[in-house]
Amino acid sequence: MSRRRPEPDPSACEAVRRGHGGRRQRATPGTAPLAVALPGSFCDPAIFDRLGHALAGHCRLLALSWMTDADSCGIASLAEWTAGRIRAHSGEPVVLIGHSTGGAIALQAAAHHPELLRALVLINTGPHMREHGDVDTLIDAIGTDGVESMTRRVMRRSFQTPPPAAELERFLAYGRAVPARSAVEALTSQRDTDLTEALPAIRVPVAVVHGRHDPVRGIAGAAAMAEALPDATFHPVDAGHSPMYECPDAVRTVLVELLARTDR
Repeated sequence: MSRRRPEPDPSACEAVRRGHGGRRQRATPGTAPLAVALPGSFCDPAIFDRLGHALAGHCRLLALSWMTDADSCGIASLAEWTAGRIRAHSGEPVVLIGHSTGGAIALQAAAHHPELLRALVLINTGPHMREHGDVDTLIDAIGTDGVESMTRRVMRRSFQTPPPAAELERFLAYGRAVPARSAVEALTSQRDTDLTEALPAIRVPVAVVHGRHDPVRGIAGAAAMAEALPDATFHPVDAGHSPMYECPDAVRTVLVELLARTDR
C-alpha cells in the first residue's frame, strides 16, 4: 500500500512544510521563488523551520518528508520522486536544497533533471559515504536496536549544540515514525552510490554550505566537491552537521545571494 499523502499547495498558504504529523513550515505566500528542501536521514523536515523563518520575504520553502512519504527510498528512486514533487508544486525551476542524505538525492536529481532546477544548495553532504566509517554497522543497528535508537544516534551528531529538550523530542518522534525498511533502503542505497563522476556534468549554479564542526563529514571533502562542480561557490560556516538549523541567518545569506545570481 502506498504511503504517499496529498501535499499542500505552497502558493495557497503561509505554511508549506510537508512533514510528519501534518505539521507545516512558514514560508512566504504568493509568487516568491520556491525552494524545495530535502532533510537528511531520520531528520524531521522541521529541521528547516528556522531557515524558513529567516527566508521570509525572499522565497517560499517546501521541506519534504521523503523517509515517510516516498514509496521507495533508493537514491535514484528518491530523485525521481523529488522531481515529481517539484513538477506538482511549481511551473518554474526551483532552488533544491539537500542536507546530508538529502544532498545525495539532490545531486542525483540535478544530474538527471537539470531543467527543473534554478540552483542547488548542498548542506553537509557529499557524492559518496566513504567518510562515514562502517556504514554496514549502522544498517545492522537498525535491525538490532530499532529506528528510534538510530535516530538518537543521528541527532547526537547532527548539532554542535543540542537543540532544546522539547524540540529534540519532536525530532525523535519523527524518527519513531520512519519505517525500518525505508531507513535500511536509504542507507544501503547511499552506501552503494558514488556520484563523483557526475559532478562535472552538473551545470546548474551550486552553493556548497558546510559546518566546520561536523564530526562525520570533513570540510576538505566538501571543498573538493565544490571544486569539482563547474559553477559552485563554497561556504564554510560555524556549525555542526546541520547549518540550516544551527546558523540559519548564515545559510539565508548564501541562499539570497544565490537567488540574486540566478535572477532571470
